[in-house]
Amino acid sequence: MSFLYTFLLSFALAFGLTPLVIRFATAKGILKHPKRKRDLHNKPIPLLGGLSIIVSFTITVLINSLLNSNFHVTKEVAGLAVGVVIIAIMGLLDDLFDIKPYIKALFQIIAAILTVAISGSKIEYFTGLVNSNKLVNLPNIISFIATVAWIFLLTNAFNIIDGIDGLTTGTTIICSLTLFFIGFVRPDAMHIGEYIPVLLLALAGAAAGFLPFNFNPAKIYLGETGAAFLGFVTAVISIQGTMKAHTAIAVFIPLTAMGLPILDISLAYFRRLIMKKPVTEGDKEHIHHRMMQMGLSQRKTVLILYGINILLGFVAYWLSETQYTRLWLISAIVLILAGGAIYVLYMPLLKQYMKNGNNNRIKKESQDDQEEV
Repeated sequence: MSFLYTFLLSFALAFGLTPLVIRFATAKGILKHPKRKRDLHNKPIPLLGGLSIIVSFTITVLINSLLNSNFHVTKEVAGLAVGVVIIAIMGLLDDLFDIKPYIKALFQIIAAILTVAISGSKIEYFTGLVNSNKLVNLPNIISFIATVAWIFLLTNAFNIIDGIDGLTTGTTIICSLTLFFIGFVRPDAMHIGEYIPVLLLALAGAAAGFLPFNFNPAKIYLGETGAAFLGFVTAVISIQGTMKAHTAIAVFIPLTAMGLPILDISLAYFRRLIMKKPVTEGDKEHIHHRMMQMGLSQRKTVLILYGINILLGFVAYWLSETQYTRLWLISAIVLILAGGAIYVLYMPLLKQYMKNGNNNRIKKESQDDQEEV
């Protein structure tokens, strides 16, 4: 099968299956009710959207294994398949029974560990940051932990940005296509497995077929099943593809391409630690929430964030073919822009938190003074 047919098949399957999943979830009462403060919908929306994406992705990959002579079921594909099964089970349990965060984390860690152990895919080395001709090999235990942590982080990052219609789905399409096109321009493309483009296009096609039903106003949600699956698969493919290359730039390519979800989850963890809240406790202060609090609608917010994803995709593409000496210049520009955006979005929140903290301290001191009197 050609790359185009792979994308179109996955798209068509997802586009055709999603209405069936909507009817099934509605009939069975598997709905997302607007009961949390951070929820943006005002009526029950069907869950289990991830099922149509997973089924479409799986069927497309299976057909490629039968008809595409260049696609082989390697140990990397087998490792990914095992992880996907565990993530799918975890997602279904959460969509049906709303399981605890620590149970979901346990599933995700087990899935990541088994995927890395079976596939052998790890973040093993990178080029020295001072001397680009010198490879720096990571110790096996550090390599294993770093890889599991990367998969766990991305799985949750894609889930965290799934708080607004269509954002996770659209981000997956953009990231997948970015990594796909990068594979053709990199001078070390021979280190990327032939199965990688097929997986990326099957993923992008399934997400694209689902997006018309998930864009605002959403007719169905990804649910934990879909959001975790998209993050997990993207994370694993990025390791098996770009991070296997023998360049320092290869490490920065997926970091840049998936910059938005990585930035959002990093800010979420940092914000909750600063405010002394549990890291698993959800809030209404994610990037998309902050943008909507500035007066933007859901659609405008998502479209702007799509634009940022595309911009980061172009930067990642540029990194893949740029000279090593330009790496730090590009990284500095990206960091400055990200820092400016963080300042605009979160400085008011930080000032309010500090003001509330000072007010609470003054109130406590006043109470202590009255007790002494």
